[in-house]
Amino acid sequence: MEIIIEGRHLDATEAIKNYINKKASKLTKYSTKISKIHFTLKIEGQNNIVEAVCSAARATLVAEAANADMYAAIDLVIDKLEKQIVRQKEKMKQPRRNKKGEITMEEMEE
Repeated sequence: MEIIIEGRHLDATEAIKNYINKKASKLTKYSTKISKIHFTLKIEGQNNIVEAVCSAARATLVAEAANADMYAAIDLVIDKLEKQIVRQKEKMKQPRRNKKGEITMEEMEE
């Protein structure tokens, strides 16, 4: 998994980069098909804004959070990504339906 950290109007310190890497690596327990996560760190007024774009196998997930503390904003973004990954994984487990809303015979056999 590739983790890209970009700072807009600020320089991301090594401590912040290490914190993001540590938190983002925990996302692999929900899905091993994550190829890349791109974090963008911004400061607007009093808020620290963190935006994350996650490229997974069949979807691109986007999460954004703002907080006065950068570390808290990172935690919020990671939580949002976890929820989206779990929701996406649950969607993939559901059986496919035909146009009439009935489960196909192939899905019933599995």
